[in-house]
Amino acid sequence: MKALAPLLALSVLSLSACATTETPPVVPVPVVVPSSLQPQPVLLFDVQKEGRKLYTLNDEFPYCDRLTGKVVVVPKWFRTDFASVPWFGQFAVNTDGPTIRAAIVHDWLYAIGEPGKRQDADDIFYRAMRKWGVSEIEARIAYNAVRTGGEKGYGLASDWVFVNPAFPSARFPAPFAKPKTGVIMTLPQCKGFEEMVAKGWKAYPLYPAPMTPTVSQPPKKKPLFGIG
Repeated sequence: MKALAPLLALSVLSLSACATTETPPVVPVPVVVPSSLQPQPVLLFDVQKEGRKLYTLNDEFPYCDRLTGKVVVVPKWFRTDFASVPWFGQFAVNTDGPTIRAAIVHDWLYAIGEPGKRQDADDIFYRAMRKWGVSEIEARIAYNAVRTGGEKGYGLASDWVFVNPAFPSARFPAPFAKPKTGVIMTLPQCKGFEEMVAKGWKAYPLYPAPMTPTVSQPPKKKPLFGIG
């Protein structure tokens, strides 16, 4: 061990010299560009619906279906629980994976419930899953599930819900009237869509401030025998 001591000391000195003379590598800072590839769902902790965790969006979530050119924008604070996918297809919806992006769009189209457009919503759901990297098998399972059992969940009034993440247990009035369609515009082959979103384009007006829950006052009790 005594013989090795000088060698160890020399090694330490060599490493110290390298540490002081070497320049650390320059790591480029990634530029985050707003796009539909970066959804921002916020989990509402301790808030559930029929055993399913609820999510809300902290910003608009835009998506363009390349085949049809239809632009769908899910608004800020829209609540989603992926319930538009029936229970027998829920296992294909991974809330930590890319399927969640397509499910957000699908839930919005189902919440609007445009008459005669349910298959269009399901087809957009399938193509969105494939675009965001969901395997063909998983995408087909989820798609077949909504085609087979999704009709009962289409256009439900109970799904038209908006939640401010700052007040997860409060109910808010919808910031705007329910639109007749979920399609904002049509861009052939989605040309210019990504550039438009990157420049900060928003589909919906800013919500009126302040968006805070309305506290309802309990009705006053009538005095007993007219006294009080």
